[in-house]
Amino acid sequence: MKKLYGSFAAKLFAVILLCLLVLGFIGSALSAMLLLDWDAYTDSYETFRKFMVADRAMSMVRETGSIYRVEREGYVSDPNLRCTVLNQAGEVLYTNYADEETIWQTSVRVTPNYSVEYVEDDTASYYRERSETYPDDRGERIEVTPTPRPTVTPETESVSATETEEQSGQVWHVLDYDSSGRYTFYSHQDLENWEQEHSLTVKGYVVRDMEQRGDLWQRVRLSAFLYNWRFAVLWIAGLSLIAGILLFIFLLRAAGHRKNTEAVVPSFVEKIPFDVFTVLVIAAIAIFMTPMMAGFNWPEILFALIPCILLIGLSFLLWCLSFAVRVKLGTLWSGCLTVRFCRWCWRSVTAIFRHLPILWKWILGLAAAAFVDLIFRMNAVWSENRAAFFWFLFWLLAAAVTLYAVLAFRRLRLGAKEVASGNMSFTVDEKYLVGDLKDHARDLNHIRDGLNGAVEQRMKSERFRTELITNVSHDIKTPLTSIINYVDLLQKEEPKTEKQQEYLEVLSRQSGKLKKLIEDLIEASKASTGSLTVELQPCDLGILLDQTAGEYGEKLEQAGLELVLQKPETPVTVLADGRHLWRVFDNLLNNIVKYAMPGTRVYLSLQEQLGEVRVTFRNISREPLNISAEELTERFVRGDSSRHSDGNGLGLAIAMSLMRLQKGDLSIDLDGDLFKVTLRFQALR
Repeated sequence: MKKLYGSFAAKLFAVILLCLLVLGFIGSALSAMLLLDWDAYTDSYETFRKFMVADRAMSMVRETGSIYRVEREGYVSDPNLRCTVLNQAGEVLYTNYADEETIWQTSVRVTPNYSVEYVEDDTASYYRERSETYPDDRGERIEVTPTPRPTVTPETESVSATETEEQSGQVWHVLDYDSSGRYTFYSHQDLENWEQEHSLTVKGYVVRDMEQRGDLWQRVRLSAFLYNWRFAVLWIAGLSLIAGILLFIFLLRAAGHRKNTEAVVPSFVEKIPFDVFTVLVIAAIAIFMTPMMAGFNWPEILFALIPCILLIGLSFLLWCLSFAVRVKLGTLWSGCLTVRFCRWCWRSVTAIFRHLPILWKWILGLAAAAFVDLIFRMNAVWSENRAAFFWFLFWLLAAAVTLYAVLAFRRLRLGAKEVASGNMSFTVDEKYLVGDLKDHARDLNHIRDGLNGAVEQRMKSERFRTELITNVSHDIKTPLTSIINYVDLLQKEEPKTEKQQEYLEVLSRQSGKLKKLIEDLIEASKASTGSLTVELQPCDLGILLDQTAGEYGEKLEQAGLELVLQKPETPVTVLADGRHLWRVFDNLLNNIVKYAMPGTRVYLSLQEQLGEVRVTFRNISREPLNISAEELTERFVRGDSSRHSDGNGLGLAIAMSLMRLQKGDLSIDLDGDLFKVTLRFQALR
């Protein structure tokens, strides 16, 4: 099939065959419509033949009567037609009918062919309005009512004064076209008498046995042919239609294909803009249809009508094939001059409008609305109903535009709110937004992208720093372990002097601090990067707090601090990792032991409220807190930068990271010297 698509011979053969099928379909369809109108599908052959003969035979009978009225001689135009002419008294004036067997017969009254030239009153209108009753199409019954027209007396006849006085004063002048006689009538009765006197009755017969060729013989033969083929034309029309559709689809699919290539190749026709090409095709079709508007006889149809139909069909086929090629190439609309011009106008207007400030855009829009409203109000005087209707449509459009602006502004406001709240995954939908609204939505999305980039860069830097700390800590931990081991070995030996013993104690103490720092660094980096394994299990915080208080009771006592534990009597259970939660409590109480003011109380409380569990640590700082709560959670930061102690500033940072891993939250509140840490969990039901 693909080879046929590229074959010129196959396409040409398909076009020729399609033309023949179109002609066959038109001819058979028209024949079927005529046969349906002539009742060929419901009547018998005898009835159909009588119908075909009746029309022509009727005109011949009338023609015979008209000729006999003028020439007084019998004349029959067809050898298979028989006629009998009778006067008003029923006397036979002429006949060629010899009692043959007939297939059709009729009776026609032939009246004089005349016209009224002048009438003094409205009586002539009365006669003009009357019409003859003609026989039906099949000639089953012929009853002709004469048209009563003004009674006539020849102008040469004299009219007595007495008779003239009896008339109504009405006079009709009548011209007889058959005899070219001119008459004057003064009464209706005279006109009717004259018409009846000059009228004839003609009986017509069509013989069954047609021995000679003639017009009626041809009609009988034609009726037999049409009746025998009445169902065949239906099949011809249907098959021609189906085959034509299949060939048309083949030509559409083959349009643009060439031999030895699968690509669609445009022809010179596709170089013409599609709208211009469409206008040219319509003009050509209009030109080809002009001869079809004139009347044709049967010989002329073959030489004029059929070529016009073929040319119209070929023009339409060329347009369809060009349409298919343009659709395949995707140049249907882009190749239209009208579309190009509209795009150019739209781009020009939008370019000018885009560079206007938004204030001027609204001013121009309101001015245009006011101008249109003024026009509608002025037209209300001319056409109140029409102007009111268009005025309603205008303000309906204005309301729709306003509603659109409100909805667009609402979308932008929600988008800005989401970005401001830190939702970096939210995207403002730019669909259906235009102009400045679309630009604003695009700017909000760019802000989000910029923030995402900044956060990602910061996270990348943080991960790099964490990895660096972890790697360096591991590298330091190996030699440090050797130092600690050798210091321990030296301490086990008998020192030579007291100075050596003092030096060994300093080395042991400092190496221990360094080891603790490295361990905290590794744990902080693991906690911040999420490398620690977390096993969330139900944990009773009351029991854990009791263990913590017992563990740190002696240390708090030595630091001069009094621990106050507050917790409910009922168990409070949360999902947490006991090991990591203990490390959080350990870091917080270590900080309290180091930095709380001696002689004060340390409050450790547990509360459950509205599905949230809170663990609060409160103490009074020994030194002034000259730092913010946010900075305290950073690494290597201590409450007083001028203070020197054994802390390394990693306790709170580690505690916060561990809380996040357990899906909890840690917050710090500073109020003067009051230091307060709150741990929040979701209660386990």
